[in-house]
Amino acid sequence: MFGRGGRLFNCFTPACRRTLIDRAELTLSLARREVESRYHGAMLGRLWVFLAPFLMLMVYTFVFGHILRARWGAAQDNTSFALTLFAGLLLNGMFGESLSRAAVVMHNHSNYVKKLVFPTEVLPLSLVAASLVNSGIGYLIIVVAMLLLNHPPGLWVVFLPLSLLPFLLCVTGLTFMIAAFGAYFRDVNQIVQFLLVLLLFLSPVLYPMTSLPEDVRHYLLLNPLTIPVEMVRALLFGTPMPPTAQIAAYSLASVLLLICGVWLFLRVRGGFADVL
Repeated sequence: MFGRGGRLFNCFTPACRRTLIDRAELTLSLARREVESRYHGAMLGRLWVFLAPFLMLMVYTFVFGHILRARWGAAQDNTSFALTLFAGLLLNGMFGESLSRAAVVMHNHSNYVKKLVFPTEVLPLSLVAASLVNSGIGYLIIVVAMLLLNHPPGLWVVFLPLSLLPFLLCVTGLTFMIAAFGAYFRDVNQIVQFLLVLLLFLSPVLYPMTSLPEDVRHYLLLNPLTIPVEMVRALLFGTPMPPTAQIAAYSLASVLLLICGVWLFLRVRGGFADVL
């Protein structure tokens, strides 16, 4: 009766809503298992979820603050530098963790994929959700550290989750895309590992944009890490916010990337069981 539009209205039926809720619950369950599996059998158990980012913060403070003596500003002390560095590394960690695991997620869960009734799309989503948990805890540690050091973040920090939304869409789209290719080609894992290292050093995670020549900086905008890192540091530490046009372009590109990634995954997932 409604043609193509009828299928759109069907998405609001009780059965469809129940399906969406079930998929969300399954995604969260797999994400929780993904997080807990990293520390399974450890004496401190789930406490490592908080200890791991804290210890990483201490290591980077010592290496970059005391040994390499790098700075974002001339008057910046070691603690402020460490927090600034850590804010960027958390995004890089979420980016790298999602994409590297996506390359092998179908092979690692082949017993699920081969079940016709299993919704394979929840596997890439669970990777993003798990990495988001780790990054969220890391940013909580940054805010607490700033409060303890009597350098509380400004009121703009409440927009931090909103500022991360385009980055989250970008990571999700890439995760779906890499998961689709990784199911068919084992080489994808090796290629992704190389690209992740390259993107880290071609982003303002380990150094400020101002340290680069003017004619080179615009190339870094092609890196999916650049705009989110600059936005997060602006909200936390009051550094300059990227221009609105750059943020809008990045957001649009993230939405398109998400659409393309999901479309590709749904298009080729019918052959996953045959190649695993």
